[in-house]
Amino acid sequence: MNETAPNTDRFRILFLVLTLVNTIFAALLSGLHVDANIRADKANGESQYYALLAAHELVRLGYQTDYDLKLFANTINNAQQSTVLHLTALELEQAGEEESATRLLSQADVAEARSDKATALSMLYSDARYAPTEPDGIPDLEAYLADQSKMSSDLVEKQNRASDAYRKWDNKADTYSSVLSILVLAFFLLGLAQSTDHTRLFFGISALVVMALAVVWTGFIMIS
Repeated sequence: MNETAPNTDRFRILFLVLTLVNTIFAALLSGLHVDANIRADKANGESQYYALLAAHELVRLGYQTDYDLKLFANTINNAQQSTVLHLTALELEQAGEEESATRLLSQADVAEARSDKATALSMLYSDARYAPTEPDGIPDLEAYLADQSKMSSDLVEKQNRASDAYRKWDNKADTYSSVLSILVLAFFLLGLAQSTDHTRLFFGISALVVMALAVVWTGFIMIS
């Protein structure tokens, strides 16, 4: 009896220490769970923010490119009309139809004036990045479209990164909850180990195995 009682007390003290360790570990794990939830909420907010910015930028891009390309088309169209009218007027003048030639020259001047005004207003002609390098050249439409879509592409990329971060931290938070459920089982086994005599070692070892599994699982979650 004198040997059994000290052994029993030592086991109970050991299980009390394990219970304390399990409690501290559960508290730390709860902190990790809260941190993961906070990070997931922050990433989710950033994802929605960048999604709205990207949508707004795409709408703005649609209006901007529609205006610039229509203005460019009108510029080319008026320039071509002016050229054709000038040539036709020249032919009429050579044929002796002075009145018709004068009328066509007037129309040609109007078309040329429209083309010059559109050129002055067009980013494709006024911006050195896209303006033609030759007098009758065509603007660099490829560079224009690439620059116009760059901001929306950057915003979409940021939104995708934020979305990936949200999924990552949300999955971590859910997994931490699963580990906490395992620690509840460890508490239960430690309680049984302290309240029984014949199966004390079995429940104590089982609790240690569960705690070790929880520690290893938590480590994998943190490094993933």
